[in-house]
Amino acid sequence: MSRTVLVTGATGKQGGAVVDALLAQKDQNWTILAVTRNPNSEAAQKLAAKSFNVKLVEGNLDNVPDLFDAAQKISGPIWGVFSVQVSQGKGVTLEGEIKQGKAMVDESVKSGVSHFVYSSVDRGGDDVSWETETPIPHFQAKYHLDKYLKERAGDKMGWTILRPVAFMDNWQPGFPARVFMAALSNNVGTKPIQWIATSDIGYFAGLAFASPKTYNHQAISLAGDVLNVQDLVKNFRDVVNANMQPAFWMLGSLLTTLVGEMGTMVRWFGTDGYKADVEMCRKRHPSLKSFETWLKTDSPFKL
Repeated sequence: MSRTVLVTGATGKQGGAVVDALLAQKDQNWTILAVTRNPNSEAAQKLAAKSFNVKLVEGNLDNVPDLFDAAQKISGPIWGVFSVQVSQGKGVTLEGEIKQGKAMVDESVKSGVSHFVYSSVDRGGDDVSWETETPIPHFQAKYHLDKYLKERAGDKMGWTILRPVAFMDNWQPGFPARVFMAALSNNVGTKPIQWIATSDIGYFAGLAFASPKTYNHQAISLAGDVLNVQDLVKNFRDVVNANMQPAFWMLGSLLTTLVGEMGTMVRWFGTDGYKADVEMCRKRHPSLKSFETWLKTDSPFKL
């Protein structure tokens, strides 16, 4: 019997990884409703071409009731939901992210969804994250949405919260990455930072949907590797022959001054930082990617 999962952000990094993870589960029979603002876009069409089980749903998180109506017209009842909101960018606000996230929870409960997987962020480990907002606005939004999901779902809907750390996938070839490396070096020094491949976030979402009883009412911080700035530079050089030495320190300082939230975040990396249990993650997912593996298999850097 097919089960239907609604995936938000389906043409983005996390949502796309969830679609791939569900399609990889050959022992499951998923109908995947991939949410996109523009079903005619190249990214959406590429997604739909992956499988007959992927159905495009036009909609956005500013009107969640209409989104669910459109989805249910395609497939009938929705069994599962993967919820992720855009956290940074033009026009994105803390209040807007919270509003969208709450609307997804509310409509899922109203529609009788069985299992809801929410992509949040680690704020200091599995337990500490429940009590810590951090000074970072988009982390604060996720803190409030974690709490809201837990309280609103009650015993009416199963849920799993995934709390990834810094994305390996945010590294792109080019000078801007070296400026960001300088910002890290300025604020974190030699302290290690935790990293996760978005494909592994997708894998854990797939686990939660495939084994909802096992992962029900769990909030799991996700990390696949721990590296400091020097480790990162060495990996880039040794694995893909890329020069990612930090740019001049003043450029890193300028970046964190001009982009205030980024400055707040990298300073938090230095004073507090992510604290996911990497070994626990690897026990649940033995093929969890190291940074070296990500560079070889998933990254845009050419070998």
